[in-house]
Amino acid sequence: MDDTLGRRSGRIVDDETDLMRPAPERRRQATASARRRGRQSPLAALFVVLVAALLGSCSGSGTDDEPRHLVLITVDTWRADHAFTEVAGVALTPNLDRLAATAVRYSAASSVAAATSAGVAGILTGLYPQRSGVVVNDHMVPSSLPTLATRLDEAGFRSAAFIANPVLAPGFGFENGFGHYELVRRSGARRKARAEEVNQRVLEWLEKHPPQNRERLLLWVHYMEPHGPYEPPQEVQDLFTIDAFGAESDVPLLDPGRHDGRGGIPGYQRYGKPPITDARDYQLRYAAEVRALDAALGELLDELTEAGILDRSVLVLAADHGEALAGDHGFYFSHDNGMTRDQVGVPLLLRYPGCETGTVVDRAVSNVDVLPTLLELLGLAAEGEFDGFSLLAARPEPVVSQSGREIAVRDGDWKLRWRRRSGPRLFDLGSDPGETADVSETHAQRLLDLRNFVGRVRNRPALAPSVRRETLTREQRQELRSLGYL
Repeated sequence: MDDTLGRRSGRIVDDETDLMRPAPERRRQATASARRRGRQSPLAALFVVLVAALLGSCSGSGTDDEPRHLVLITVDTWRADHAFTEVAGVALTPNLDRLAATAVRYSAASSVAAATSAGVAGILTGLYPQRSGVVVNDHMVPSSLPTLATRLDEAGFRSAAFIANPVLAPGFGFENGFGHYELVRRSGARRKARAEEVNQRVLEWLEKHPPQNRERLLLWVHYMEPHGPYEPPQEVQDLFTIDAFGAESDVPLLDPGRHDGRGGIPGYQRYGKPPITDARDYQLRYAAEVRALDAALGELLDELTEAGILDRSVLVLAADHGEALAGDHGFYFSHDNGMTRDQVGVPLLLRYPGCETGTVVDRAVSNVDVLPTLLELLGLAAEGEFDGFSLLAARPEPVVSQSGREIAVRDGDWKLRWRRRSGPRLFDLGSDPGETADVSETHAQRLLDLRNFVGRVRNRPALAPSVRRETLTREQRQELRSLGYL
């Protein structure tokens, strides 16, 4: 396993497992240690109590330091290298950079899948696709499967979700456990709802339903911005210069009905009349979508802070999967094309009262780890089975990403990819982050170890059947077709 230590304020964190624990838990651990050492000298016991008090003073003390609410923000089709960085000389996420300074960021996070339904199901259930039954985009979340919302509903949380992607619309099972679940409709000639429209519905609902007294709130917001077709505001596009992008200037157009992106521009991504074939233009608009997303996120976070919600919340920012851009492994501006880093590498950020602010953790983790982490931070029982592990401690096993055709396992800098109709291939991400050189022959034991782990994962029983979605309405089919789902 990769035991690379997290980094905090530019220096190595020497005891990540302890420092990543919230301050309330560290206080409880110190107090428990004092009780266990009750037969020690009075001076030693006093020292332990003083340590517990000091830990409490780092981020507040008493019940005010306990997180009350949960804010889950998920973003569609957001690849890891387009967050907390510059692209073409422009800072993509200035608002989120400020948020990250008060949070813990995981720089080597992977999604469990390269498609929306399976990726989001991984976050909500803590399970790999074959275990949740949600493997492809036309699978529903089974009503029998416990999710984040059903668990928090049982714990007395009030909940609301505002979703921009119609593949997550009510009736597909993702709404299970939510008191309010709303698909924000697209407006005008646009093919997807904009983040500012999602924010408007969130804030309208919160104005009518502010948390009362000791009430606990689960708020889930899912944005669509980086998902194609890329339609950023013109003023955001104008921040970028096309010559700063290094992609090919002339790429073939695929047939209008082809959305896979293999070898050319997908049909649903076509832009302009006649359709533009300059890949740099698509790269620019993808980057601009992320920048526009950041602006909307900044506005939402400001509103949640002003409402007194954010500072009493656990906040998670995650993505369902990534996106191939200009020719990644032969694909252009598309996803659900394999388990390569561009497809499954995602941003992941965690903020909670008492966290070690500004920490960057570079060990491999998964968005399937989100649910068990949230249950721990919210003080709720983590009953049932999970494939994920708490992000507050070292992960005891490799990270898995999966589709119906391929499974990938990442263990530190080692990554195994195994497609159904081809043999396993091994990559060293440390020297080959693009996953281009198969090193199976020179690292036979490493290959064998990861193959054996894949076998154990595949032998884990499914916890729910795969259920196909019911017949779609004409409007739903039109929406999904315009976004490349049909």
